[in-house]
Amino acid sequence: MAKKIFYYMKQIGLKGLLPLLIIAAAVVGAKALIATKPVAKKKAPVVSAPLVNVDVIKVQDYQVWTQVMGTVEAAREINLEPQVSGRVISVSDSFIPGGYFEKGAEVLRIDPVDYELAVKQQQAVVTEAQYNLKLESGQQRVAGREWSLLKKSSGGTTQEAELALRKPHLQKAQADLSSAQAKLKQARIDLGRTRVKAPFACMVVSKSADLGAHLSLNETIASLVGTEEFWVIVSVPVDRLGSVNIPSAKNNFKGSKARVTMGSGKTAVVRDGEVLRLLPSLESKGRMARIIVSVKDPLNLKGGEARPLLLGSYVNVDIDSGKLEEVIAIPRTAFRDNNTVWVLKEGSLLEIRSVDPVWRDQDYIYLDEGVASGEKLVVTDISAPLPNMKLRENGSGSLNQKVKGSKSKKVNSNG
Repeated sequence: MAKKIFYYMKQIGLKGLLPLLIIAAAVVGAKALIATKPVAKKKAPVVSAPLVNVDVIKVQDYQVWTQVMGTVEAAREINLEPQVSGRVISVSDSFIPGGYFEKGAEVLRIDPVDYELAVKQQQAVVTEAQYNLKLESGQQRVAGREWSLLKKSSGGTTQEAELALRKPHLQKAQADLSSAQAKLKQARIDLGRTRVKAPFACMVVSKSADLGAHLSLNETIASLVGTEEFWVIVSVPVDRLGSVNIPSAKNNFKGSKARVTMGSGKTAVVRDGEVLRLLPSLESKGRMARIIVSVKDPLNLKGGEARPLLLGSYVNVDIDSGKLEEVIAIPRTAFRDNNTVWVLKEGSLLEIRSVDPVWRDQDYIYLDEGVASGEKLVVTDISAPLPNMKLRENGSGSLNQKVKGSKSKKVNSNG
């Protein structure tokens, strides 16, 4: 038998035997790998609780403001007109657009020659009337003596006595003098009106007359705006009016304080203002109440570092709306849909609470109930929050300190 095997091997040769040996080795190796494969150990599933940031709630008093927007308008604006006609013989150096005049300062002068002559003529008329009155007074004394002698001999009626005593003549002389004096006064007034003066502290917006021009009565010379005060007309939600002091007898005609801001950032102009009036009608589009806020010395003509507040500017206005006592300020980012907040209660479980804010502004919601001091407010967003969801607390801070740090100057309200 061995001889036969040796014979066949010799016939096949080593080249034919090598593939069979490789296949046999592969089969043996595969069985060894299967027999020694690792087996994974089964573990219980682990529930992962979301990691959240929380703030400790504290109760505090807060100064709140109603934040609105408005447009700067002139409190006083007139077209300056002459009250007499004539040729302009001089103008002030300040009579240019942007020029400033104090109250009573001369803007321009009209040729006064005709009016000076009218004054002199009327002075002559007054002198003549005074002469006639004195002459008539002397005749009154003579007529009185004559009437005394005539009355003893023949008597006389009351009407005859008035004529004999020349009372109508005296009344006419007195009336002529009064009329002449009145005309003289008017002539002097017209002469004074040749000096056109600023009716109040003002600035020139535009002008339509200059040196050499002939002005007609009531012709527009220039457009002027008062510089002592500007108005800002702001729109306020009707439900905020209860938080704004409108000047009245009840509050000694003192309106709420306000801050008017033009621009933003480092270029912002901030001026102090005061609520002046509540307009009687709502605005047509937004159906909001309109309030006038007064700003004194808006162009900063009395000196200072603030830049001028310009007419037509669209500005932000913060109106003092009083103080909220013992309330909690919740960041708007922590105020959830459907007027809810998330509280981390005992056992690190999530509680979803409905709340009713007493005040809102662009950064915070203010609550007087619904949450308590010392509780933990969840400020981190959760993708799918569920009541009693297990949470992990990352850290806690003081909500009170955060509000004070970010709103140390003001807390505004825009509804």
